[in-house]
This record gives sequence, structure tokens and C-alpha cells, in this order.
Amino acid sequence: MKKIKAGKEWYDEKEASNSTRPYRLTFWCLKHFPRWLVNFIIYCVALYFFIFDKRCRRESVRYQKNLRAYSSTFKKIRPLRQVASFAVTLVEKIDCWTNPVPLENIHFNDDDVYALIDQLNQGKGAFIFVSHLGDAEILRSLANKNEIGVNRKIPIAVLTDLDISSNFSKTLNNISSDYTLNTINVNDISPATIEKIQGTIDAGGIVVCSGDRLSKNKSQRVLTQNFLGKPAPFSYGSFFLADFVGAPTYFVWGLKNINLVMKREREMFVAKAKSQVGGARKNRDERINALCGEFVQRLESLVQKYPYQWYNFFDFWMFPNGEENAN
Repeated sequence: MKKIKAGKEWYDEKEASNSTRPYRLTFWCLKHFPRWLVNFIIYCVALYFFIFDKRCRRESVRYQKNLRAYSSTFKKIRPLRQVASFAVTLVEKIDCWTNPVPLENIHFNDDDVYALIDQLNQGKGAFIFVSHLGDAEILRSLANKNEIGVNRKIPIAVLTDLDISSNFSKTLNNISSDYTLNTINVNDISPATIEKIQGTIDAGGIVVCSGDRLSKNKSQRVLTQNFLGKPAPFSYGSFFLADFVGAPTYFVWGLKNINLVMKREREMFVAKAKSQVGGARKNRDERINALCGEFVQRLESLVQKYPYQWYNFFDFWMFPNGEENAN
């Protein structure tokens, strides 16, 4: 292991904009401009950030080099394509809350989605992991509006980092009050919030959490898993919560076949975890590691199929102690 000179860890960073104006302007453009013009503006903004944001370029290249070394199917380093894809996705996040994508435009690639719907229809809750790969926001907006084929209103609790994306969250909340209605700040987990999470599950609802996001707690415990051939830290707390509530757990990804076009279609991947959750406390760490390992394995598989839809522009392999694998 070697020390890496770095500034703030990626989970300590604030969002790029300290104002809601860019997001409100995006919303205005979506309402008044044709999509081809919105796309053009997005590409110009992406190019601007690519040119002037050194960290963004560096981390995109770092990720793509790791992916190329790990996967024989990935050949070319194209950081601008990844940045542009991310810019398009940010706009689509806003778009899906203003003008929800019809359910028929979402193509499910795993029969486990029907197991999830059946489970919810029976009044049973579920714990769902998402990630920085692609965008599962469309499914969340449909769930909030009760348009996922379930026969009742589903309680939802979403764990997210409101400190990092506060202005973006404020914008989406202004667009749709449903967005932050049941949002929990992942940096402020307390007995009260855990009780809310458990209550959501007990009410037959959904708890959504990112499986590849660390919190700001510097003393936090992390799980070490190989990701693209190198050790990387994953949040112990996220997988602890899934095991603690003991509800059936699912992994969900929303991905596009075309990276750089605002196309109102998604390929949704919904997979039920095979790893056991809940049970004797003495075996908890073993279950948590198995669940995290299964999540990472599925994440690696999809990253290779959708390489430019990885939307983390920080050193993902940096541990909270400032160390990174030297290889």
C-alpha cells in the first residue's frame, strides 16, 4: 500500500454548483426548447467541464484504464464520452420528474422485477441497492407516482447524500414535492432514522440505498472488495442496514443503449440478491460481506457492458485513510 496525496476524499466534496440556478435553467430549457437544441447545449456544457475540470478528466481516465486492464472487451479510453453521458443523464433526472417516462418505455431484463412487484402486492417490503452506474431515477419517479404495476400506494424511503447534492435536490423538490418527501440523509443516520427505515419495510414499502457510496464519517467501517481488479472500499453501513431490516434485497440498475442522446427509454435490470439477509448477530459480518460481494460482482458485469455510464468522477479506489492499492 502507498500513500496517495489527495485533497478531499470524493465523499467529502460539495456539488459543483453552489446555486440552484443552473438546474432551474435546465428545467426552463426542457420546457421551452426542442430536444435537439437541449442536447446541443448539454454537449457544450460537458465539453466546458471536460476542458476546465482537471480532476474530472483524471478520474475518468483512471477508471477507464482500470476497466481496460480488467476487461478484454473494453479497448478505447474516451473520457469525454463518459462526461457527456453524465451530463445527459443529469438532465434526464430532471426530465423524468417533470414528464414521467411511460412504463411501456422501460424494458426489464430480469424476471426478478415480477417477483418484486408480487412481493409488494402482498404487502411485503423490500430493500433496494442502486449505484453510480447508470440512473435508476426513472423507476423511483414511477414508484413515487404509484405507476409500477403495484395495487397499492408504496411507502418509500431513499437514503442519499443531501449534503453533496443539496441544490440539485432542492430543484427536484420544487419540480415535484414527491422527490424529497421520504428522503433520508445518509450522513445523519440515527436511531430515529433507523426506526423510520424499519417502519417503511414493516409497512410493505421500499428502502433505496446506494451500494457504492461512502458517507462522510471518517471513522466509518468499510468493506474491501475487488472492483475492476483492484481493492476498493464499500460502505459497511449500507449493507448492515439491509441485513438489519432483514427484508428481501434487490439490485436495480437503469441503463441506456445510446449514451449521448436523450431517449425516453431505459433498460432496467432488477435482480434479487441470493445472499441471505437477517439472522443471528454472530454471523452478521459474514452475511454482509457476501451481500456486498454479490453486489460488486453484478456491478462489474454491467460496467463492462455499459462502460461510459459510470458516473463517479472521483478516485473510487481511495480508502478513507488516504491509502490506495499501489498496483
